[in-house]
Amino acid sequence: MLILIFILSIEMGSAASPDPYGVILISWDGISKDTLENLLEGDGLPHLTNLLENGTIINISITDHYPDSIAGHAQILTGYSPEQTGVFKSMRYGEIPLGMTVFERLEDTFGSDNISTAIIASQEKSLGTLKGLPFYHAGRVVDYYYGRNSDAGLVGSVASESVYHFGSLGRFFIFAHFRDAADAGYAYGAGSHEQIAAIQEIDEATGMILQALDDLGISDKTVLYVTTDHGFNTGPKDHTGQISLWMVTNEPGYNLTGDQKDIVPTVLKRLGVPYHEMNPPYNATALIP
Repeated sequence: MLILIFILSIEMGSAASPDPYGVILISWDGISKDTLENLLEGDGLPHLTNLLENGTIINISITDHYPDSIAGHAQILTGYSPEQTGVFKSMRYGEIPLGMTVFERLEDTFGSDNISTAIIASQEKSLGTLKGLPFYHAGRVVDYYYGRNSDAGLVGSVASESVYHFGSLGRFFIFAHFRDAADAGYAYGAGSHEQIAAIQEIDEATGMILQALDDLGISDKTVLYVTTDHGFNTGPKDHTGQISLWMVTNEPGYNLTGDQKDIVPTVLKRLGVPYHEMNPPYNATALIP
């Protein structure tokens, strides 16, 4: 149930810059590929459409875990399989082992004085940092954590304030999560009027984040990735079998297909981190050639 956006430094209109300034990863939770494509074709998502002017849409697949929010978040933010993270699904999970999340990787690589990290989560269980929840260890290293059940407007506001703060300090990695479309999917099904309205609200909230980048003058140094943890079914109003996903980036030059495990290696490579040297090794490949 998740759509993510990563924001990194780039030179717009060219291939990926070798020295990214920062990353914002935004999760739009529970949006099917066909629902998103229909909205993009109908000009229903102006902010996401703007990101695609010089960017790429990538087909992402889930190949090794049950498609739900807690397992999806764990893989999107670690790059590892459930057997490695211990996070299998909403009723079967534990703390991700120490050091495995992208937040810990970046803090360890750059040092706490050379990168700022933040989690803005609108769903307490999947992304909570209490003892026993998957992101317990990540919560102990990030510079800022916000976690409560919140609508798109509030998440957009908190995330944009995080951009204003951390974006003015230097290198950053910010993860923000929107739950509104998933909630609408459970209640009304994929592609329903209610879910479409929720997705459009998420797009507007994402615009708040983009405005913060504009105000700081770092939009031209920023790349966005948008992805989802899984899709949603219309009839049964659940996400069983929804393993064909997507990711949007405003940067050109990416592979057009990939695995959900490839997202973290992509972030690490994009920031100049040698992910091939990480232990345990990744069974994944960065989406940047």
